[in-house]
Amino acid sequence: MSQDDFAHSVVNAQPSWQSRVFNRVLKHGFKRRMQRVGDVHRIRDIAASFDNIGMMAPMPSGVTQRAELVKGLSCNWLTPDGGREDRIILYFHGGGFCIKTPNMHTAMLAKLCKQAKVRGVMVDYRLAPEHPLPTAHDDCFAAYERVLDLGFDADKVVIAGDSAGGNLALSTLMRIRDSELPSPAGGILFSPSTNLALSAEAVLANLDRDPMLSATFLTIMKECALTRPELALDPITSPYHGRHHDLPPMMVVVGTEEVLLEDARQISAKMQASGVKVNLDIWQGMPHVFPLLHRLPEGEQALAQSARFIRQCLD
Repeated sequence: MSQDDFAHSVVNAQPSWQSRVFNRVLKHGFKRRMQRVGDVHRIRDIAASFDNIGMMAPMPSGVTQRAELVKGLSCNWLTPDGGREDRIILYFHGGGFCIKTPNMHTAMLAKLCKQAKVRGVMVDYRLAPEHPLPTAHDDCFAAYERVLDLGFDADKVVIAGDSAGGNLALSTLMRIRDSELPSPAGGILFSPSTNLALSAEAVLANLDRDPMLSATFLTIMKECALTRPELALDPITSPYHGRHHDLPPMMVVVGTEEVLLEDARQISAKMQASGVKVNLDIWQGMPHVFPLLHRLPEGEQALAQSARFIRQCLD
């Protein structure tokens, strides 16, 4: 890949009518419900109810699933019909390190695998607060080691993740570099939460506009994940605060309507300043991790662009 392949850009001039309608539905149906809860268990229940709907993120046809333990780590392997079985997306789901929505995330990864014509593996890392950080980070780093143990070449692997999973993806890439393991071919961060010490000003700037993430949700997630205050500045758990040199080509995708917009901008700038090839795609009017909603025109397009990036990295 040449440096010309990487740029900071606003992708769409304005959101589609479907996305504008969905943002209103999300704000009234999800965000307001989250504002009334007081503990992580209730948040998990609400997330599970949305995960089971599947309307905006249906599982695509032509993709085979296989759940199995890989040296004790639970993983869901996805293989699209006609896909290259020697090439793989190692994916870490979001959920504030505390929750998971396996149906929506599996459907998104399956769609991405199908478009990129490669296999995928969703890592079921252990969640906080039952397993405090950096347990999730250790699980994700171990997942990469195990993928290599299974015989995959590092240059045929792309590491990706969304939200907290974007944090895990970047942390894993940095640990791979520092451990002198062979580097994967690229990384993708959807709406990443890389700086757990992100200033209140940066968060509050978009909090009212964000149709998904509420102050209550963010507070509960932070209290569950950060059992020790120093973790907010530890490069393992908060990779924004680490060194970003010698990372593979990166793609960062974010919407203008989310509280993590500034996080995405700042980490992209830091990586680029360290010599990393970075493509930051900013989508007008889009909410947090909108590629999950791949029935929306923008979600479909974002996944198609991500698939092209993956094919470029792996070819």
